[in-house]
Amino acid sequence: MFSYSFAVVEVKLKKIANVETQQIKLKDIATVKADNKNFANYISSLVVKNISADKDKITKKDIIDVLKNNYVNIKDVVIKGDYTIVILKKVKIDKDFLSKKVESFIKKHYKNIEIEKISPPNINFEVIGTPKIKVISKGSTNSYMYFDIFINHYKTSASVRYFKTTKAVVAKRYIPKGSIISYDDVKIDKVKAKNDERYFTNINKLIGKKLRFAVKKGQPITLKYLEKEYYVFRNTNVEVLYEKNGFRIRLLGRALENGELGDLIRVRNTSSGKVILCKVIGKNKVKFISGMD
Repeated sequence: MFSYSFAVVEVKLKKIANVETQQIKLKDIATVKADNKNFANYISSLVVKNISADKDKITKKDIIDVLKNNYVNIKDVVIKGDYTIVILKKVKIDKDFLSKKVESFIKKHYKNIEIEKISPPNINFEVIGTPKIKVISKGSTNSYMYFDIFINHYKTSASVRYFKTTKAVVAKRYIPKGSIISYDDVKIDKVKAKNDERYFTNINKLIGKKLRFAVKKGQPITLKYLEKEYYVFRNTNVEVLYEKNGFRIRLLGRALENGELGDLIRVRNTSSGKVILCKVIGKNKVKFISGMD
């Protein structure tokens, strides 16, 4: 048999200790001082008692017994105080509690999501000590997510209405129709994502563009708000570039529709009269893609 003895240890009991777990360690109910810090940490980490009620009493004798059972030389320990009243914390489980847990789970596990509304059940009860909480995703739609929530051995559920977000160029202020966009007009911000919108994520691609409609402050500037930049106009002559197997010729054609840079448009070959499909590559310039009947 042996015992630990490094130096005099002072254990000062608290009159009242509010705790969150049923397993009570010495550091929960007392301050421990010793010249040897490692030994003080060892003493502090010893489990004194496991309590089941929401209120209990731990005596000086209880502590002495624990120290002896862990081979601590009692002659070197000074215990100040006769007992500590231990009060186990109660946690209220209600709609607000569940909402915060679900919100925390979503922020940790989902990116680019904004919560509109969390709908937990209307419950209200207390548990003794810090409860074990587990949130599990059950599935989702385009607008809703569904979760199971486990609180110790109790199970409930919640639904969340949400929307997806994205980074996009938005107006810093109100910009009138017909304005030419400058750096002072726009910034990058988080916006509600819509599947049918084409957002700009690069400010430089909007600088110098002309607005087709007025834009409100904070509103994303999407493709539909910009004036069309046609490189080819309907019923005008265009240069048609034809390339194949290293062979290149230039033909004269007539555009049958307007076209922005990169658009595929119909062009009539003025020599043959045939309609061909071409890609707009510059001002009044197109590249042959394929023939059309």
